[in-house]
Amino acid sequence: GHYRYTHRIYGHFMQEHMPEAQRGLFLAGDGVSWTPAWVEGAVQTALNAVWGIMTHMGGQTLVTNLGPGDLYPQLGPAKLPDAP
Repeated sequence: GHYRYTHRIYGHFMQEHMPEAQRGLFLAGDGVSWTPAWVEGAVQTALNAVWGIMTHMGGQTLVTNLGPGDLYPQLGPAKLPDAP
């Protein structure tokens, strides 16, 4: 029942489509991940946040070492249609 909210908070580091005034806040930790209370989720969201900060500051990853945001469209969680 909370999938759409989990999807939004987990993917918040993908901010290119957000209004400019709402960009620049990045969250990390097991409370933001798909697997709450697991260290893997905390680490993954930290890596996502670092990628988001780097991108927000104008940086980019190497073509030979892509980051989580570079691959998010292909490997990120499925976006489900909103319920009526």
